[in-house]
Amino acid sequence: MIKNLTLPASLVSEIEQNSTTIEVPKNIKIVSKGDLMDYVPFIKNGSVRVFIEDQDSNKEQLLYYVGGGETCLMSMIASFGDKISMVSAVAESNSEIIKVSNERVRIWQKEHKEWNDLILDLFLKRYWDLMDTINALSFQKVDERLYSYLKKEASDSGELKALKTHKQMAKDLGTSREVISRTLKKLQQDNKINLSNSLIQILK
Repeated sequence: MIKNLTLPASLVSEIEQNSTTIEVPKNIKIVSKGDLMDYVPFIKNGSVRVFIEDQDSNKEQLLYYVGGGETCLMSMIASFGDKISMVSAVAESNSEIIKVSNERVRIWQKEHKEWNDLILDLFLKRYWDLMDTINALSFQKVDERLYSYLKKEASDSGELKALKTHKQMAKDLGTSREVISRTLKKLQQDNKINLSNSLIQILK
């Protein structure tokens, strides 16, 4: 079901009986700003990019990524209040999404302490991700934000093999492709990264 969770067998059975699983191909939008959230989404497999967007300026700002066994804080908040979503979400890879109705979530909140513990743990994780984003936007320069972003995206060895385009990185950081290209060169000049055609190596 939802991996990495320790839940009573009875609750796992209820989840399986009262949820819907959908498959979402890579790059397909799952939620758009303004959508009514009548369910809580859980990521069974894959990765989802959650961001805010301004359609008038055609700009985006990455908030965080949601992986397997997790859910989105902003979608959860909207779902609990039967409100519209203030964020958008796109499948970063081929993903499986579990949809649990708001009504069912409220029932489990009353009947299962383990369910409440799960929701609280996921809520706190997304909250700290969001605070990191706010801190970076408020106090860090573009080169610092890009360097932190690259470190998060890198493997344990410090390599980014599946390199995103400059345009994709610009979307994630809410800036322009030209700024990303210029900042990558600066980071290389500062010996923080090493650039090649298909690889970025974190040096520090």
